[in-house]
Amino acid sequence: MLKLVKLTCRTHVYSTENIEKVKKAVKNILGENILPSSKTSLTGHFGDNITVLEYVGENPDQVGEIFKRVVARVGMSVVGVEERGGGGGKLHIRLDKQKAYLGEVAAEDIDPIKLEFTYVGDWREALKWQSIT
Repeated sequence: MLKLVKLTCRTHVYSTENIEKVKKAVKNILGENILPSSKTSLTGHFGDNITVLEYVGENPDQVGEIFKRVVARVGMSVVGVEERGGGGGKLHIRLDKQKAYLGEVAAEDIDPIKLEFTYVGDWREALKWQSIT
């Protein structure tokens, strides 16, 4: 049986982007029950400022609901699986930041909103979830 126990949502905000718009994009993905966030400042290769936004949720019901909602929109084919010994691991989904700002959900590998779901059990159970969402 699959249980999603944690969600880490992470994205970079570059100096050319509006941080409030990026926060709205994340909120559009995660829903109204926004998870607690942290903000870290970095410096890029060319001295530009980069802000890393990170949201972490550990409520299994909320994490599972977010996963099911996102997979219903983008499909399981975009989910990356990182298995660990002992029946657990992480599921990765990368979403388009600009489309998320517009309220759409689409997969994207370049400058994405990264969702990392920590799970216990067999990740293949998620294949069943796609058909019932």
